[in-house]
Amino acid sequence: MSNTNVNNSVLSDSVLRTLKNMNKGKLYGIGVGPGDPELLTIKAAKALENADVVFVPKSKEQASTALNIAGPHLKVGVVVEELEFPMAKQLDVRQESRRNNAITIQTHLDKGENAVFLTLGDPMLYSTYSYVLEYLDERYERITIPGIYSFAAISSLMNLPLTKGNDSLMVLPAFDAKAFDTANTVVCMKVSAYHKELYAFLKEKPEYDFVMITDAGKPNQVIHRNIEVLNDNVPYFSTAIIKRK
Repeated sequence: MSNTNVNNSVLSDSVLRTLKNMNKGKLYGIGVGPGDPELLTIKAAKALENADVVFVPKSKEQASTALNIAGPHLKVGVVVEELEFPMAKQLDVRQESRRNNAITIQTHLDKGENAVFLTLGDPMLYSTYSYVLEYLDERYERITIPGIYSFAAISSLMNLPLTKGNDSLMVLPAFDAKAFDTANTVVCMKVSAYHKELYAFLKEKPEYDFVMITDAGKPNQVIHRNIEVLNDNVPYFSTAIIKRK
């Protein structure tokens, strides 16, 4: 076979692969923000308008919140699918579910459908979307659209600067007493999982200012400034900002 034929064969294979990938749909990971529909970005709204299928993590409260925000921007007839991400202690169980969810998404992309994965807040901050990316084949185009963090919305709502000058900021998903010695401002996410430990710590530390908002951006949002609220059952959608005085 001549070099020309070999090059043409290689070129043909390359063109075929390109054409095949061009027929695939795109996956959009979209952060819808903390709860206020008006905080959805223009870029996210445009992507939602072109979605053929929408994926949401299987969680009644989280899924409904994300869909309520995205709903007005979705076209009629869009397919909505829930993906289950079990919080099992066994790593292999969690990995298997993530792998299966990625396969489910790829099945739609192979049909040429544009898919959206909705996530509260931002897709790259404690989001199940980031787990899907680990298992999604690199042949598929992924477009991630950022959303507003809950603590960004809270600090703006309260006119409370997170940092000034050389102040340091730390974001916690679990209680860590040492963090308060390191950072000027500590953001406590997922605070409902460790509110008792946080209360015990702050009870002995009057040098810290505390604010927590539940359901930020929603009509039923509640602002708390007294740490005694941490002694009660703290709702899931709660984020605290703690600053050294």
